[in-house]
Amino acid sequence: MPGSSFKPLYYSAAISSGVITPATILQDRPIAYRTDNGSLYTPLNFLGTWDGTVSVRTALSNSMNVPSIEVLDRIGFDAAINRASRLLGITDPELVRKTFPKVYPLGLGIIDVAPIRMARAFATFANQGREVVPIGIRYIEDRNGQILFEPEKDLRIIQDEEGDRRQILSPQAAYIMVDLLKSTVATGTLANRRRQIGGFPMPFAGKTGTTQNWADAWTVGFTPYYTAAFWFGFDRPGQSLGT
Repeated sequence: MPGSSFKPLYYSAAISSGVITPATILQDRPIAYRTDNGSLYTPLNFLGTWDGTVSVRTALSNSMNVPSIEVLDRIGFDAAINRASRLLGITDPELVRKTFPKVYPLGLGIIDVAPIRMARAFATFANQGREVVPIGIRYIEDRNGQILFEPEKDLRIIQDEEGDRRQILSPQAAYIMVDLLKSTVATGTLANRRRQIGGFPMPFAGKTGTTQNWADAWTVGFTPYYTAAFWFGFDRPGQSLGT
């Protein structure tokens, strides 16, 4: 489960639709949401504290749960799922239905996802909103240097044919998302990591994620040159990494 590293995916849908801007004020306070079955869902922050009114930039960079659920509630499940599934490269309707439950904890990253898909999603932000498709093999050649198989070339041909259909979010919205994710490194949950090594030699943007009971720990981010997804955890569900 990606935990809070999932949040930028649906935040980007809210940015694209104009529902929020980086300066939009959200409420970080106790709140309960009525679910479809009539029960109440009460989200909590990581440390169980409240900061009152906060900006979207502060909420995302400091990984606040309650304001993030407010963002999800404002745009609705369909818009959030449509954007997240496209960014992650999940296109089969049945797989989309199974992967993304229409429940409020979705906003806290309760889905199962491979790190390569998270890297793909964040790389799209850095690629001015145009879809990024990871490949494992660029080409295969024989002992004489003759190319036998060239997946990268085939991919580029397909991408050229798709044209503007590769544009998942506008360059303007992608720019805003990159700027928001840079705040995570400057003042948010990655700021201490930056200080511990004396700063980064280039711009860096990213997002952290921690799941319930500290079972998974993530950092997904990018520089102008690389996008990477880091996951720490156990291959057996339910085991905690500890606080």
